[in-house]
Amino acid sequence: MTILITTPNGKVGSEIVRLLGKAGHTVRVGAHTVEKARQTFPDSEVVFFDYDDDESIRAALNGVTTLYLAAPGDMPSAPVNHVVDLAKAAGVERIVKLSASGVEQGDSALRQNELHIEQSGLKYTLLRPTFFMQNYSTANRDTIAQQGAFYEAADDGKTSFIDTRDIAAVAVAALTQEGHEGKAYPLTGAEALDRNQVAAAISEATGKPVHYVALSDEQFREAISGVMSPAYVEMMSGLYSFVRQGWTSQTTDAVQQVLGREPISFEQFARDHADVWR
Repeated sequence: MTILITTPNGKVGSEIVRLLGKAGHTVRVGAHTVEKARQTFPDSEVVFFDYDDDESIRAALNGVTTLYLAAPGDMPSAPVNHVVDLAKAAGVERIVKLSASGVEQGDSALRQNELHIEQSGLKYTLLRPTFFMQNYSTANRDTIAQQGAFYEAADDGKTSFIDTRDIAAVAVAALTQEGHEGKAYPLTGAEALDRNQVAAAISEATGKPVHYVALSDEQFREAISGVMSPAYVEMMSGLYSFVRQGWTSQTTDAVQQVLGREPISFEQFARDHADVWR
């Protein structure tokens, strides 16, 4: 069984490659920047994969039985749906799709991808995680390390953050085990935290004061518009509106059901990543 991993340099994808390799599975990494991926994943087969290049997609899918499908957050639905069609034509049997919490309530590109997969006739599992804990060790890393602060348009809304290591572990189970077909897993941590509690946990782990600075939606849009695409700005603005309205505070037991253990806590995440903020 050959498993193709798309978006391998993402927070979830890179951990999936590591876990699959550790377990002895045959992994093919589909990357846009092949040389970089070969350096990152020296023990995996690395092939060129570009959502806008059918030839690269077909070549990457050749001989693949199982596909982990992820895409940039601002990608429209059509290119991803096209990969699903090419995967089915290539003989892929199973797709595990990285989606997002709450998409079933609207008509986003991710929801359109989900519906296309559901109607494809392939075995599938949908992963719907909430906000990643690892956003604080990547996107917010520099301001926390240099300013002792992070900036979000969340007001005092709570979020049931999830560690991407848990998302990857659930993905690996769905990619390699039976019993996950036709499932949509809402993936959360075990508790909901507001951003002041997040700051307190990082402060405790690092031994230095860290503060949360609440931004208005307008301030947030202005801050990221110069470095993010318009579609990505809209997506992130919408996500923070969900936080402010209390829609990201729900917790589920999906991680425990699949993995047989509690999700990684935010405190544990902060301890594990403390050095990146020091």
